[in-house]
Amino acid sequence: MTSGDTLYGHARTPESHEAFSGRTHELAALQEEFARACEGTPRLVLVDGPGGIGKSALVRRFLDTAGDACVLQASGEENESALPCGVLAQFVGQSPIPIPDCLGSLVRTPRSAPGTLPPLAAGFGLLDLLSELQDKGPVVLVLDDAHWADSASLNALTFALRRLRVDKVLAIVTARDPQAPQLPDGIRRLLADVRTRRIPLHGLSPDELASLGAQLWHDRLPHSASVRLHDHTHGNPLHARALLDQVPSHVLRDVTTPLPAPRSYAMLVLANLAECGPQALRLVQAVSVLGLSCPLGTAASLARVTAPLPALERAVKAGLLKETQPGAVPEIAFPHPLVHAAVYQDIGPAHRADLHTRAAALVDDDYASLRHRVLAATGPDEHLAAALAACARREAATGQWAVAGTHLRHASRVATTDMERDRLAVEAVEALLLDGRVHESAELAAGLPAGADPALRGYVRGYVARVQGRMEQAQTLLLDAWNQCDHESDPSLAARAAEQLSYAAVMRGRSADAAQWAERAQRLSTLQGPSRMLRFNHLLALGLSGFAKKGIELAGDLPDPLLVPPANIDLLLARGQLRLWSDDLPGARADLLGAVANCRRGTVPLRLLSASALAQTLHRLGDWDEALIHAEASASIADDTEQSWLKPVTHAIASWILSARGNWDRASAHLRLALDAPGCDESALAYAYAASAHGAFVEARAEPERVVEALRPLLGFATHDGVNEPGVVSWRELLVDALVQLGELDEAEAVLVPYEERASERGQHAALSAAARVRGNLHAARRETDRAQAAFLRAHDQAAQIPSPFGRARVELDHGAFLRRIGRRSVAVTQLQAAYTTMSELGAAPYLARCERELDACGRAAPSRPAHDPAAAGSDTAAEGLTPQELAVARLASQGFTNRQIATALALSVKTIEYHLGHTYTKLGITSRMGLVHHFAPRDRRTSS
Repeated sequence: MTSGDTLYGHARTPESHEAFSGRTHELAALQEEFARACEGTPRLVLVDGPGGIGKSALVRRFLDTAGDACVLQASGEENESALPCGVLAQFVGQSPIPIPDCLGSLVRTPRSAPGTLPPLAAGFGLLDLLSELQDKGPVVLVLDDAHWADSASLNALTFALRRLRVDKVLAIVTARDPQAPQLPDGIRRLLADVRTRRIPLHGLSPDELASLGAQLWHDRLPHSASVRLHDHTHGNPLHARALLDQVPSHVLRDVTTPLPAPRSYAMLVLANLAECGPQALRLVQAVSVLGLSCPLGTAASLARVTAPLPALERAVKAGLLKETQPGAVPEIAFPHPLVHAAVYQDIGPAHRADLHTRAAALVDDDYASLRHRVLAATGPDEHLAAALAACARREAATGQWAVAGTHLRHASRVATTDMERDRLAVEAVEALLLDGRVHESAELAAGLPAGADPALRGYVRGYVARVQGRMEQAQTLLLDAWNQCDHESDPSLAARAAEQLSYAAVMRGRSADAAQWAERAQRLSTLQGPSRMLRFNHLLALGLSGFAKKGIELAGDLPDPLLVPPANIDLLLARGQLRLWSDDLPGARADLLGAVANCRRGTVPLRLLSASALAQTLHRLGDWDEALIHAEASASIADDTEQSWLKPVTHAIASWILSARGNWDRASAHLRLALDAPGCDESALAYAYAASAHGAFVEARAEPERVVEALRPLLGFATHDGVNEPGVVSWRELLVDALVQLGELDEAEAVLVPYEERASERGQHAALSAAARVRGNLHAARRETDRAQAAFLRAHDQAAQIPSPFGRARVELDHGAFLRRIGRRSVAVTQLQAAYTTMSELGAAPYLARCERELDACGRAAPSRPAHDPAAAGSDTAAEGLTPQELAVARLASQGFTNRQIATALALSVKTIEYHLGHTYTKLGITSRMGLVHHFAPRDRRTSS
């Protein structure tokens, strides 16, 4: 299938009436999924099977029944699988409505190669396009031969499909093998998900082959002949049809005559091509060089055909080409990518190089011209390498990492010296890593020859190892690279190695080392300046070593967070992270909302770090619904882009929130992914996040033995900053509480003292409150009543300094339980009812149950839960009947965010945002955004108004 097959409403082409037999159940399954999509339940269907089994034919037959649905089709092509966003451009080019601005670079002119986009921007753009298309009816998105599609398009498709919620979209993906190694991990996981409808295709039965023969010949094969044909071809429709087309009828019917082996698809194509004459042959070959489709005039010029229309007519009649856009500027295309591949591969090397050389001069797009020059190259080419590298660096300067990486790989292959080849390959790895293409980067780095500059080779392999979470190996390789490179003659390489060593040191909990490496990198950086993350890493190291306030000062004065220029997003993100760690939660929220909004077109690490930090901030502020959406969005992006170094962090944050709500299944799923992430045990900080999430999970389930088992190993990280820094990862108070419950009071004291000392040195209110709370529990276990009471009062005082409702409610719950046990029930009830109210608002079901038990023990029944109480429902529903996503959407809308900005922030489609707002208005009895502004205003403002 090509872009010309489909328009809005699915134009009926001659292909739509091809011979088709069997597949009754498969066709019914597609129609069933389409009906569900029409009702607002987005669906994904995988149609898989070997080549020629009839996947495309089945989809075409289904589309004949799709009525007036908007159909967008694209197909992967083996020869163009390295063309970034090629498949996405096919989808975009068929849109019957104006495409989103962010996708504009994909559709430049009819003659141009597609532009490229960062993976997240491409995914958001596709999400936006699908949202807009649904205004006219359901959408059917078809990707044929996904195994040949480019990874950038597949990543964008994965991103968009994972974020559809109430959209009228049916996505159909065909592939030979859904677990093919060339497919990105994200699409493979999506296709293997239990919610994906899989339709595996097997060979046609003898009876179905007989029916196929009847459609082609108007006469059925005898049963014995159809059985023989089935045994000979295993029912493969492509092979069977080839024999039905080529072998005389009497031979097929005579079961005593051996059947010939089916000729390959290429042999069929080339045989037809040979009969078309030299003019048509040259035209078809020219089209194959230009791509799957092109303007007729361009192909004619390349083929040097003076009368293109007669040649085109012969090619169309032979089934080699088809017209996709008749008119003043006719477009022509191959009917199937296999035809294109057969023709292209049959062109001799010299002739093919000549055609590409001339095509480079014909096309009016720099990207396409460079691509043709690459395909024409027969060896090293200094000028081509320089042109590719220059184009790549221009694209990198604007954040177009995908196209930059592709150009740099090509430049490396045609470089004239070994040193230039290796340096360009390393630049390509850097661009691909920033684009989130870790597997591809690892293969390229591993391919660097053993004779390459050892400093360069060690640096790039260390960089890849760091992103893959292999911190020990990364440290060794990068340190070796640092020691071997000449800092005077090659300061840029030394600076890049130092930057990666700074990253590795942060993740290993060595913040002093991290700051030192970051400062070295800044001193050595060339005129191009440090990377966008170097300053962030430096400030982060200060925060992890207890100097968050100094880091905030170094971030400098920044404009409104939503107006910070791209060059300073790293500083905004760092300031937001440091404000989170130093208890300035409102400031952190403002900074991180701005960072998330501005990182949409940024690198993958920037996007992940901003989203995960925002999730932590919202969690502490008590906005658990919105926090969970950001946490799970960042976790899914980390999975899709293979960011193993951050996977434990993102999944741990999601698990914390879900554990506190008693959503055990989802919490444990995230917890497993955090603990099992590659390299989790090599990164002190990542391990601390994962272990803390494990401890929080079993603490919420009231299993103190398992809390100690999960968290006691962290005591071995006493010298690791970050792991022990108050405000970064909360685990010591969990361990102390569990030890107290188990009667291990001396060990509890030993764990608590250093925590209290650090929290006091930092003036960190949240940590001081938590430390005082568990200190109160420890004194209570020792029957030191007065000292326990004093500790609980200190905990209240510290909790009052910050807007962290869960921390405050934990103090109230534990204090109330203590007061009940010493007989002060009336005072205890006051504390417990306050804790109950907060836990109910948060939906903290396990802790709400503890409040109820304590109130029961006081002789006071717990207040009845509201009908739509999140804890009462036993799931993640919000107060006032709003679901978590409705609440998150409503809050952002009340703050002035547009639907598109909300969709960006929450990684959802615009259509989903509209759906949630509509339901929210109904539930709250309002009709506009002004109603939301009033509803979510502070109580004092509502009263005064």
